[in-house]
Amino acid sequence: MGRSNSPVYLRVLEDLRMRIRDGGLPPGARIPSRNAIIARYGVGETAAKHALQVLATEGLIEARAGSGSYVRQVPAAEYLEHDRLHFPGSPFGLDESARPGDHAPRLTWEHQTEHIAPPPAVARRLAASAASVLVTATRYLLTADGAAVQLAISYEPAGLTEGTAVALPEQGPLAGRGVIERMRSIGIEVDQVVEELGVRQSLLAEADALGLPPGAPVIHVERLHLSGGEPVETADIVIPADRLRVRYRFDVPGQPA
Repeated sequence: MGRSNSPVYLRVLEDLRMRIRDGGLPPGARIPSRNAIIARYGVGETAAKHALQVLATEGLIEARAGSGSYVRQVPAAEYLEHDRLHFPGSPFGLDESARPGDHAPRLTWEHQTEHIAPPPAVARRLAASAASVLVTATRYLLTADGAAVQLAISYEPAGLTEGTAVALPEQGPLAGRGVIERMRSIGIEVDQVVEELGVRQSLLAEADALGLPPGAPVIHVERLHLSGGEPVETADIVIPADRLRVRYRFDVPGQPA
């Protein structure tokens, strides 16, 4: 019943998407033209156009001027490991073992810190007033062999660390060691980390930083560090959904690590 009320273009979109993902339309294959879609699926021009636009937004196809649309060559999915020990300060680290052959990617982190008034959504997460509280905002970009794989912006209430050796996350004796270790050094014990994962379309600035088509799907992780129920840090972590997967590992309580 609900399906009959669905937009007409979804029938076209789902079929073409499945053919691409199942290999029926392999990388480099030409996608049926708008007129071919109209004839094959019995839909109107608007539905055909919309289906092609969504496939392009999802990063599954690319348009070539004067030639048509073709299936994109999407790299094999790699894994970002959660909180790996040799990346103590980062939300995720690239799983190098998933790379073909013996190639170890050249990983680089770019970071920039500034004090700003928090965006309203960040202020709500930190239970702060955006008008009266400054936050220490640090923007991180992780690249592997020059290709961006992760964008993260971390926000900490500036007053928590002001005047201490860990006021700036990437400077001082604990530079890059992460929220938990830095906070512990000034007597703040983080006792809970909450993360919410979702998939959404990328914002223009995110797509530009990650080298994605505007609106391409991304994995969005909203992170919150708490101490005694009080938020001490929050972050927005953005990962390209077309070529990366996020993998979590958990120790079983009572078992040796």
